[in-house]
Amino acid sequence: MSGDKKVRITITVDPDVVAYAERLVTGGKATSVDAVFNDAVAARRMADQRALALLRERARRADPDRVARIMRHVNRQLTEQGFPAAYGAIS
Repeated sequence: MSGDKKVRITITVDPDVVAYAERLVTGGKATSVDAVFNDAVAARRMADQRALALLRERARRADPDRVARIMRHVNRQLTEQGFPAAYGAIS
């Protein structure tokens, strides 16, 4: 995927997960068990990156006044329960 040299790692996985990966290889849906795990982690990484991009876009479009009101409310609840105010909170 990345074109860089592969790095060897050792992982412990559930037997049913290994069996599934091996079935994918046997069925011609994957080139190797290594590829199954590599593709799975790469897909998870892409999903996480997409989710973060969506979150950043929503934050960019957020109404600053509404965010300030919500943060004041959250911080009031936190301090009433004995917790410190949220990091970067607007007072």
